[in-house]
Amino acid sequence: MAGPTLSPAPLSGAVLVLSFAALVGACDPAITPPTSPAASPTVTPPPATRSPSASPGSSPTDGSTVAIDPDLLAVLPDAVDGLPLTESPDAEAASLGDPLLARVASAFVAGIAVDPVSGDFVYAVVVRLLPDAMDATVFRDWRDTYDEGACSQAGGVAGHAETEIEGRTVHIGTCKGGLRTYHVWLEDGGVLVSASAVGDRRLGEQLVESLQP
Repeated sequence: MAGPTLSPAPLSGAVLVLSFAALVGACDPAITPPTSPAASPTVTPPPATRSPSASPGSSPTDGSTVAIDPDLLAVLPDAVDGLPLTESPDAEAASLGDPLLARVASAFVAGIAVDPVSGDFVYAVVVRLLPDAMDATVFRDWRDTYDEGACSQAGGVAGHAETEIEGRTVHIGTCKGGLRTYHVWLEDGGVLVSASAVGDRRLGEQLVESLQP
């Protein structure tokens, strides 16, 4: 999915929307998460291994490459409502080389937790931000574009809300089909977390509650 440029047009966060269907055999890596638990009843999380093309703590080699850093998983809980959260190399590979991501990130990692029975899931991306790359305007554009991408197969965006969870400001997007998105900018740590979730277990809220530190 093509996105607007960073300046003066809004930044695209759609590259980080999980290509969840790709993990279950779809051919289009731009497809966003299923809109209901029934869409993926047999999915199990991918193995917790990193992409062979990346190394922990490595840095971009050019202007279109962002490093995969599994150490960033430490920002996320090990499990969400008892479901192990594992790294998603397939989703990471789909985002590598995207020039829009490179404009704000030095590194990122993707993780996912799935209930294989109900299909409830939460997918999260942790982005280590480049110095001075994020401000209130860029963050708003990131959220809007991410939500548009996430909701493109879930009936479109139904609304946005802002709340506080565990002392952090959390921006929540709701799709007409039930999928929700979550965005937390951890300014002190120079980290951005964006997530998508589906299901009655409300895994997105539980993930945000457990962000570290």
